[in-house]
Amino acid sequence: MESRSMEWIYTLEHNLNPQRLIENLEKNTNQSDIENRLEVGIGMFRPYFVERLGFSHKQAKTALVQLVITSDKIYDFLIESAKYRSEDTTTHNIRHRYLKILGQLESLLEDCGKIDGDILYHIPLTLHSIATVRLALRHKLTMLQRKIGLVNIDTELSSLLIKGLRMLIAKKGISRSDVNYMASIMDALNEVSVLKTSIVEELLYRFDFNTPMFFLYWTERCKNLLNDEPSLHRQKEMLIGMEDRLNGLIPKEKMKFLAEDISICVQLKEFLKEKKRHINQRIKLRRTELQDNKLAESGGRILFNLSVPQFGLLIRLFLENGLLTKEDIRGTFAHFAAHFRTPKTAAMSAESLQKKSTDVEFSAAKKMKGLLIAMVNWINEHYNTYRDNDANL
Repeated sequence: MESRSMEWIYTLEHNLNPQRLIENLEKNTNQSDIENRLEVGIGMFRPYFVERLGFSHKQAKTALVQLVITSDKIYDFLIESAKYRSEDTTTHNIRHRYLKILGQLESLLEDCGKIDGDILYHIPLTLHSIATVRLALRHKLTMLQRKIGLVNIDTELSSLLIKGLRMLIAKKGISRSDVNYMASIMDALNEVSVLKTSIVEELLYRFDFNTPMFFLYWTERCKNLLNDEPSLHRQKEMLIGMEDRLNGLIPKEKMKFLAEDISICVQLKEFLKEKKRHINQRIKLRRTELQDNKLAESGGRILFNLSVPQFGLLIRLFLENGLLTKEDIRGTFAHFAAHFRTPKTAAMSAESLQKKSTDVEFSAAKKMKGLLIAMVNWINEHYNTYRDNDANL
């Protein structure tokens, strides 16, 4: 039954080729045979579709898609036949014949949609029907653009909305689902008496306008708000407020701009969750820093008025000149890191301090040399040792 139920489709495509159809008309071939086969094929297809649906949703969808492909080929034949219309008076009824068959195939698709609307809802529209649909959608979009142009809405938001809708209208293989989605958004926006940025934001969120540009719009707006607020706790409070706002918006069921992509609701909630986690980490680090500073100020660590590289070099000088033994160099640096601090570093890493004692920049070495010379000059000045300089060298 499967081959017979689909064979008439391929035969129909073959017989309706414009050149072949014109040749048959010129030979006065009886064309009722095509119409009879079409009627029989349509009659067989409905029960065949129900049977396929019982076996597999995918098989039933494939059968309907094949109908769409056939309809599109016949529509192409209709366009192609225009160049033959003036060549012979016998071709005057070809256009009418094509339009009639296209109408019959469209009705067959609608009948199958009554059996399972979800399949028909998500397969592409036929070329025969899509022109009228796009015309209606473009008219709605023009009306919406005029309305947006009269109010003060964020420019970036209005631009991504219009560009997104325009892209979906021009989409290849546009489906009834796409058409219903666009019409619903534009109708909802046109029904609002006074459009505002917040209203458009919330409406697009509820309609799951999950384009990359809309997600970027939300995230950049969030980042800008946080950047204007220096307090981390206040930033966290703002994020919680954004979450509360989104949680109060009820998404439209089964509606999404990009059907195969993640919902904008999921994307934004995950983004806010990650931002809160990042802020919590920063708060924790700030708290640790404050604790370290308090520990240093309370006498837990002695202040050494040098930078970390200069302090590391000083310890290295002690080691190299025998003032400290080299038996446990790592332990020596660990001791200094645990008991001393610098003006800009309350808690030093022993490993970092040891590394900086050997990886010495010229500026740090020059600064240390100046300090050592100043110490020698101080001793000379206070203990008159400058007179013995030559003897002690």
